[in-house]
Amino acid sequence: MINLAASLVNFAVNLGIGFAITPFIVGRVGAEAYGFVGLANNMVGYATLFTIALNSVAGRFITVAWHRGDKRKADGYFSSTLAANVLLVLMLSAVAVPLILRLERVINISPHLVADVKCLFFFVYLNFVVSALSTVLSVATFVMNRLYLSSLANIAYSLTRVVVMVVCFALFPTYVLFVGMATCLGTLVMAGLNYSYTRRLTPELRFRKSAVSWRTTWEMLSSGVWNTVIKLQQILQDGLSLLIANLAVSPLHMGYLSIAQVVPNALSGLMGTISGLFSPEQTRLFAQGRPDELFRELASSMRITGFFTNIVFVTLLVNGETFIALWQPGQDARMIYVLMMLTMGGFFLSGVANTLQGVPLLVNRLRNYSLAWLGCGAASLVLTLACVELTDWGIYAVGAVPQLVGFVANLTFVPIYAARCLRIRQRRFYLIYLQYIAATALAAALGYWASASTSAWHGGWPGLLAGCALTALITCAVDALVLLGRRERSIIVRRIVRK
Repeated sequence: MINLAASLVNFAVNLGIGFAITPFIVGRVGAEAYGFVGLANNMVGYATLFTIALNSVAGRFITVAWHRGDKRKADGYFSSTLAANVLLVLMLSAVAVPLILRLERVINISPHLVADVKCLFFFVYLNFVVSALSTVLSVATFVMNRLYLSSLANIAYSLTRVVVMVVCFALFPTYVLFVGMATCLGTLVMAGLNYSYTRRLTPELRFRKSAVSWRTTWEMLSSGVWNTVIKLQQILQDGLSLLIANLAVSPLHMGYLSIAQVVPNALSGLMGTISGLFSPEQTRLFAQGRPDELFRELASSMRITGFFTNIVFVTLLVNGETFIALWQPGQDARMIYVLMMLTMGGFFLSGVANTLQGVPLLVNRLRNYSLAWLGCGAASLVLTLACVELTDWGIYAVGAVPQLVGFVANLTFVPIYAARCLRIRQRRFYLIYLQYIAATALAAALGYWASASTSAWHGGWPGLLAGCALTALITCAVDALVLLGRRERSIIVRRIVRK
């Protein structure tokens, strides 16, 4: 599957850039200043509460209309989405710009960083504007199931970011704002590529003022409004972690948590990307009323997403502390490692649950699902604040509590609700869960045994890379035997290895 191969290349590129560029930035601006990069992304991300209701479902509505042969209706969804995003961005800017100008009154910023951090927030917000206006342009690769093109656009985005950052840090005085500026320029490149894909793959989809319909917009909003509730849950559960660390612990510990989130965020992106590769086919099968084939597609997505997630998770579980010590010399390696594994622990079950999290959107039954997740987010926020105030856990409470709540929800609520949406027995999903957990436990045990039995983990980067390679190979073998079925092994062998 060329889509899967391209996504893995994209993940490898992003992960490599993240590993290389993060210590580069931290070494120049410091852990505290770097923490504001994650905080800026999180705080500007709050604005997506107002755009996600539309953008999260536009692809589904356009795709379903397209595959049902109603190109005119698909064009109406496309045009209405773009027009509504323009209006929303103008409204949000009226609030965001004054807030950025008075940012030092909202969060704790060291005096010597105030101007730099304000500029960082400005570029991050500008990046949000470009992303919001261009999101609908990525639907063409989804409609035509040519998602490898989106992966290529993402690779171009990542390469643009790193080139701009390296040039700026090499030629000019050190400022953290360069990170935001590079991200914004990368998004502009990606938007340009997505525009070219839209013109080439789906020339019928283009903005027409006559096709804009507020009734069509409301139809999408009424479905996607529950995704706003889910986004609010994500903000309450995960998106406030750096802000809480800044206000209730310290900017330095916020910086450590931000560094610790680099790998988990990349892993989360990998899970979403791989499970998303199956979404066009799932949408087509659902639209055509073929439930048995839809379940097989969902099961394959769960297993394959879990397979690649497990490789990263187990490898870092076994080798993570050594990696942090080499990756971030001079920083508190033990603290960063613990925070990283606490964060990744919350993502652990998402390896198989991520696919099922998309089922309510697929069948358009988001209300109860969204409200349940909102309850989880509220509980997570209350428990986190209570632990920070009433215990001496400090930054560890900020890192652990939201992930524990997410773990429990992914273990209980997500598979049960997905099974009810599809009217199938819950045990069909839990069987995959059990295989995933068993594969992880066995791979971790064998990985630790191999670590204790060899000296490959010692001796700097060469030893670490050898250790990681061995752990990854062990995990691949275990997952192939325990987690993957015949269909999934065939997909991976025939469509990736041979290509």
